Amino acid sequence: MRSRRHLAAALVAVLAGGTLVACSPGKAEDAAKLDLKTGANAPLTISAGQLARLAQGGAVVAVKPTADGTVEAAKGGALVFKPKAGFTGSVQLKAVVSPAVALYSSDIPPLATVGGVSVDGSGYGSVWTPVPGAQGEFYGLTDRGPNVDGPGKDEKVSVTPDFTPQIGRFALEDGVVKLTSVITLKGRDGKPLNGRNDTAAPTGEKMLDLDGREIPPTDHGIDPEGLVALPDGSFWVSDEYGPFLIHFDANGQELDRLVPGKGLPEVLKSRTPNQGMEGLTVTPDGSRLVGIMQSALNVPGLNGNAKEVPAVRIVVVDLKTKAVQQFVYLLDNPKDTKKAVSEITAISNTEFLVDERDGKPAPRANKTVYRISLDGATPLGEQTPETIVGVSTTPEAEAALKGAGITPVRKTTALDLSGLVDKLNPAGTFFGHDKVEGLATTDGGKTLFIANDSDFGLAGIAGPRTPFQLTAKILANGLQDSLEILKVDTTKLNEPVVERTITVTVG
Repeated sequence: MRSRRHLAAALVAVLAGGTLVACSPGKAEDAAKLDLKTGANAPLTISAGQLARLAQGGAVVAVKPTADGTVEAAKGGALVFKPKAGFTGSVQLKAVVSPAVALYSSDIPPLATVGGVSVDGSGYGSVWTPVPGAQGEFYGLTDRGPNVDGPGKDEKVSVTPDFTPQIGRFALEDGVVKLTSVITLKGRDGKPLNGRNDTAAPTGEKMLDLDGREIPPTDHGIDPEGLVALPDGSFWVSDEYGPFLIHFDANGQELDRLVPGKGLPEVLKSRTPNQGMEGLTVTPDGSRLVGIMQSALNVPGLNGNAKEVPAVRIVVVDLKTKAVQQFVYLLDNPKDTKKAVSEITAISNTEFLVDERDGKPAPRANKTVYRISLDGATPLGEQTPETIVGVSTTPEAEAALKGAGITPVRKTTALDLSGLVDKLNPAGTFFGHDKVEGLATTDGGKTLFIANDSDFGLAGIAGPRTPFQLTAKILANGLQDSLEILKVDTTKLNEPVVERTITVTVG
């Protein structure tokens, strides 16, 4: 059934008298125009679909200011033009279009409203991976659910304690990322999993409800972060709590799990809380799962903060033999950059893309996609690269590993994502998210699909008093954070932006 937001977008266009006018070939800035109408003093909504058609495969990354009104971002990827009070006449808005990117925005209903703050329903951007055999469709994955830091050390406030982590299926169309179905995750007994602390994998965290009461751990807890979708309809999910690798059937029920000491290296138990196996992929031949930790392990004997240690482990599991290998990936100077790994996705049986990011919103953030290769890297035995490297710079870490006879994976920059979005929009109002976590490609890395984890639109609590009052995560464009997908054509990164005209007749 066609969604309400598509019907609403169509209604807006009809009421506004909007038409998309394709012009004859000529200068790039004359390729398309949008002619709209609105009444005096009446705001005009320009839908995501209208903007996508205007951009003709690219994206509107900014609209230049005009003296005759204002242009503001609106939910679902729309823009709202507000004419100056009393103005009538024709306004020509200049839309800046980049051919290198396309943007798809969500408008999923909220899960709840707490103290006037909306708990956004679009928190599926922890993962973004193609649906096998379905062109243009992708799976997203929630994490453990809406939660924010509590008032004390190692405390988390769970906003909806009964939330069931889930896989969402999405279609990208006409500037919209459309949720088409949901698979909730269930245990072997068929009972729903939840995002509470897991009794099988203590993290030292205390989880509280909104009234400050402690929520006890459960044997059905999960904090999913990585997702593999197999052609047979089943899924593998990396759980940050364990870390565990869990096999689910097509209906989301657990079939099997690999745990540290039984299917996974015992040393992975030393993960720092909330820094477990953050990314998961499968090789194109379907033979091996490849997971990556978010940051270095907090192994015995390590001096300093594990988050400032460059050495991160990649774990490779042969699905047939269950043989396991580990390799070292070197972060980009995490002590200074505060970067950690968010995702890994395969482009061949030995080459992968890795998303490394800080936690800052645009502009002037630090988020990079790297291309890595396992060829020539040293499989780890009993070595502990974390203690060999310690808190150090990346060059120092590489030298220390070389002295120990360990070659890390090769790594080159595939995309300076923060540099790209800052170049397209220096104000940070285009794809300005702090948590870029989902990463997919369908053509070996030429085209990238990048998703943000919106944290369900929540930034934290307003103070220590209970019941806790939530604060919304607001982006530079003035909107609460929600899921967006940025499609990047890396072959067009050097193509210049062009201007397209949106003509608004007011009165």
